[in-house]
Amino acid sequence: MPSPRTVVSRRTVLAGGAGAVAVGAVAVAVGVPLARRTLPLELASVRGLVGSRFRTVVDGSTHVLTLASVTGPHGAAPTADAFALTFRAASTRDLPGAIRTLTHDDGDLVVFVGPVGPDGTELEAVVDRTV
Repeated sequence: MPSPRTVVSRRTVLAGGAGAVAVGAVAVAVGVPLARRTLPLELASVRGLVGSRFRTVVDGSTHVLTLASVTGPHGAAPTADAFALTFRAASTRDLPGAIRTLTHDDGDLVVFVGPVGPDGTELEAVVDRTV
């Protein structure tokens, strides 16, 4: 005996889509994180972010970092294979070197970043693909 065919109407599809949107809206409203875009760790991508703010959370505290500059190794010009990101923060005291997710309005940047310099306000992430 042939099995009955299930017919899915346009109304059923629209109702299912509306339900999915409602679930997403509720998730955002109650603070459930949704998947975020990851920013590529490429010179062309990060160069345009100089001056913008990033956030990172350490032990429940949010720290704001500003991308101050993108430079090359040892004073040279940055290249696609070798560059450094310098971030400024109010203080690096609670930001030891670690792999961190830096959240930006355009997406997340995942890098190893650590404190540098004597004033305690700069962090650096180094990208070196020449090795």
